[in-house]
Amino acid sequence: MGLAITFILKKRKNMENISKMEMANALFNKPYIKTEKKFFGFKTNVTYTKTNSPVVGICLEFSPTEGQKVQTIVEASLESLDATIQREGRPKTSDNGNYRLNLCYSQDREFAALHLQQFSGFEYHNVGGIRFAEGDEAHKLLAVFLK
Repeated sequence: MGLAITFILKKRKNMENISKMEMANALFNKPYIKTEKKFFGFKTNVTYTKTNSPVVGICLEFSPTEGQKVQTIVEASLESLDATIQREGRPKTSDNGNYRLNLCYSQDREFAALHLQQFSGFEYHNVGGIRFAEGDEAHKLLAVFLK
C-alpha cells in the first residue's frame, strides 16, 4: 500500500499548480512576475510581464545518475553554461526518480525558474537555491529539459 501511495504522489509530469510549488513565494515576489486570481480565487494565472507571456510549471523526475547531471547544469555559471550543457548532455527523465526538478517557464521561453530537490528520509530536500533565468540563459536551460 505504501509503495502505491509513493508512486501516485511521485508521478507528476503534467502541468503543475504553480501556487502549490515550494518556489511559489520566491517566484511571485519577482518584479517581472504578475499573478492574478481567477475562478473565485481557486486558480492563479501567472504572467512574465516583460513579454506578457503566461508562465506554466512542471515537475520532472530523474534517477540518481541523471539527477547529478541536472544538478551540474542548474548550478553552472552563466559563463560555463554552454560547455556544461555540451559535456553533460540532456538528462533523461524517469517515472519515479530520486531527484525532482520543479520548473516554471514562460510559454515564449524567455523566462525560467528551476528548483532541484532530492528525495531522502521520505521527503524531498532542496539541492541548492532557485535559479532564475531570462533571455538567452533561459532558452539554453529550457532546451535541455523541454522538447
